[in-house]
Amino acid sequence: MAATNPSYYQSGVCQDIKKKEHCFHLYMNQRGQEAPDGANQIIIKESGLPWRFGTTGVDDWTIRDGPAANANLVARARGMQVSVGKADDDWFYCHSILFTDTRFKGSSLMVLGDYITGKDGEWAIVGGTGEFGYAQGVVTTKEIQHYNATTGRIWELRIRVFSLCISEMKKMGPWGGVGGTAFDIPKPPLSLQTVTVGYGDVVNSIAFSYTDEDGQKKIAGPWGGESALTTTITLAASEVIKQVIGTTDVPIVGGDTIVTSLNLVSNLKTYGPYGKANGTIFSSLVPEGKAVTGFYVRAGASINALGVYFN
Repeated sequence: MAATNPSYYQSGVCQDIKKKEHCFHLYMNQRGQEAPDGANQIIIKESGLPWRFGTTGVDDWTIRDGPAANANLVARARGMQVSVGKADDDWFYCHSILFTDTRFKGSSLMVLGDYITGKDGEWAIVGGTGEFGYAQGVVTTKEIQHYNATTGRIWELRIRVFSLCISEMKKMGPWGGVGGTAFDIPKPPLSLQTVTVGYGDVVNSIAFSYTDEDGQKKIAGPWGGESALTTTITLAASEVIKQVIGTTDVPIVGGDTIVTSLNLVSNLKTYGPYGKANGTIFSSLVPEGKAVTGFYVRAGASINALGVYFN
């Protein structure tokens, strides 16, 4: 007999798991405490033993897209180094490579491995966060500038990493009628950047820009007809849409059900109403920790039905 799951535990089956390969060619700079223009490591325990066995340091090494000091800063290797060789100059490294550039900002790779002075090496990627969630891979290292007190050491890094793409994309809705033509996007959206609503007495059209699962920026729409007014919402860097509220109704003169009004509620403010709130109310409040990432519709001269993607 299977045991009952406790309240703090949930499980499920992942229906769609893929691997994505990332390859980087970068340069890391290590500068000791003697560096005249500032160190990015500090020795916190000096053992005094042969080969400095047991000596321990803390690192915040810079990683750039070229070997020059003025190359673009891409990431930082933050962690520690320990001398582990009793009979040779062998150091064990444990670092989190935290990306700071715009494209991968906030994502990280956890790296472990040994370095024997003067030799090329390999470090294991044993995990990651953000875009590199569930990461596995290898960092191959080459010392292109040997360590000295003035300029430090420069490493050439070639990173090959595989991360899991676990699709949790879901749809909600649509709300409205069955008139018009169905419009949707070819791949699920990862994040939402802008929303443009065309409206008057009803909601006539919608368009939006988004980032897809491959990190590419896309534009969808406008779907629907011409409108008297148009408003474009540009979401701030930390802003997400948490809820879509609207109304649907059948025109007085008959015809297909249409979306008569729309409000977009973000974690910062509420946008709208667009159109006039006549008819039946609908709401797309997404689960905690999720956000609206895109839309799909049925549309003709106006929006007949509207649904949302959330992730």
